[in-house]
Amino acid sequence: MAVWAGYHCGTSVEQMSRTGRYIVSLVAEPTVHVGPETEVIHSLLQYTTVGRGCRIINSVIEGRPEWPVIIGDHVTLINCHVRSTGEKNAFAFCGWEVDQRYTCLGDGVAFSNSRLWNVAIEAGSHGFGASVESSHIGPHNNLRNSSNISCTMTAATCNLGSEVSKTLLLGAGFVSEHGNSYLSLLAPADYPILTAAGREEVLSNLPNATNIGAGTVFANYGGEPLPASSLAQSRGSAKGTAVVYTAFVCINCRVINRYGQPEGQPSPFDLLRRSDLTVLGFGSFVEHKLTGRIPAFAYAGDLSPRTHKLGWVLAKKPGIVLNFIKKMQSLLGDQAGRVQELVQGTIRLECQLLQAALDGKQPTFYSREQLQEGLAVLHAHLRDGRWAMDEAGNWLHPWRFDTPHQQWVCDANG
Repeated sequence: MAVWAGYHCGTSVEQMSRTGRYIVSLVAEPTVHVGPETEVIHSLLQYTTVGRGCRIINSVIEGRPEWPVIIGDHVTLINCHVRSTGEKNAFAFCGWEVDQRYTCLGDGVAFSNSRLWNVAIEAGSHGFGASVESSHIGPHNNLRNSSNISCTMTAATCNLGSEVSKTLLLGAGFVSEHGNSYLSLLAPADYPILTAAGREEVLSNLPNATNIGAGTVFANYGGEPLPASSLAQSRGSAKGTAVVYTAFVCINCRVINRYGQPEGQPSPFDLLRRSDLTVLGFGSFVEHKLTGRIPAFAYAGDLSPRTHKLGWVLAKKPGIVLNFIKKMQSLLGDQAGRVQELVQGTIRLECQLLQAALDGKQPTFYSREQLQEGLAVLHAHLRDGRWAMDEAGNWLHPWRFDTPHQQWVCDANG
């Protein structure tokens, strides 16, 4: 049976669990509930519920009457610093919000030498030396010892080792495992596409397999107060949030976030057509320094759009897209076929957006020659069907690696 208990730093052993672990310094305390086969050593727990089979060692874990700490089964915490305060420290963008005010750790969570303050961490996530505050961490995340996470929401199976602030990782599989990086972004799970019939659709709840290189910074601080009727009424400094669909961000990249703040919950199509946001399109490849909308499958390595190469990833580095799709399908498991229309649908939509810019219907910094060259690449990749898939998510035409040219090629033309 579970026992109600409180703990103080002491050496006496008053109860031994069935597995032989010790519960140390057991005294009656109605604000703490500890499950069976749980080990607690040198810990002060207040307003805390602990499940079965846990190891909580050398820790001070403090909840409050209205904001208790909830710990699931088989949780491991060593040298912990865990608190639940009820303090508001929220972040909202594009209709999504993280507002985590108490600490709740799911089954199988394991954190050592970590600071966990007002966090929800879902089952199976683990970390060492991480600091997490006012955040909701999804299941089976890996937080490395350089992780410093605040006001952030993550989906499943993210791998993080960076400083992450005011970030919403909505698609599973996001990777930023290296230190010396700073993230402030929205990673959507909903992808806008254009069907073969010309209809706009959204592929919902897909992974976001973005890979962020070491030393990358999403610069989000404008240095000026937020607009207000007076300086005293300004709520703080202007900060921007990038929107990143599955993209490849190279090492030591500087992504300059623009400061648009869309109201409500805009559609993915609305986000792509805004000029006040930094958006990295699906399959884009970026390095060095950039800002603004980077079209899907484009290369960007400079603040000047005139240096960008539209369609470059498809023409020169199709293996990047192949790898993204492979990772997404691995995360989807038996639902791998849900990405069937992702690549072709994104190509069609990008063709529409670039054509609108070429026709003068959409503002653009790209030259006419850039737009024409990019459209030629995109149309060629649609025309031969090399990115077509069957309903199970298998490529209709085989891809192979061309060793002399060091590039993946498709045998769509036989």
